[in-house]
Amino acid sequence: MSRLRTLGRVKHMSKTGMLVVALNPAYIPKIGDKVVTRRNEHIGFVADVIGPVSSPYALVKPKNVDKIIFEELFVVKEYGGGRKGKGKGSREGSRKKGNRKRRGR
Repeated sequence: MSRLRTLGRVKHMSKTGMLVVALNPAYIPKIGDKVVTRRNEHIGFVADVIGPVSSPYALVKPKNVDKIIFEELFVVKEYGGGRKGKGKGSREGSRKKGNRKRRGR
């Protein structure tokens, strides 16, 4: 299950081929988040977030440089739940092994 969050509108394309997107300061995406269009077409991923805190910009590395879309883009937020805990291991190996009393002596 995934959810779309509004990323912003593409302002222009940089000399390095990145799309510069003006962000809403209320929601800043994480680097590496998947970027799609309104029709859920994969455009690329968030490569960097730049600019001041009051008006940030995201640099999106496009998957296909030939097909650049200057419209509103979205970030896909995947649901990461469904497991109980993170599986940190069993209780067996969690004790300290240093100076402990030996049983039976």
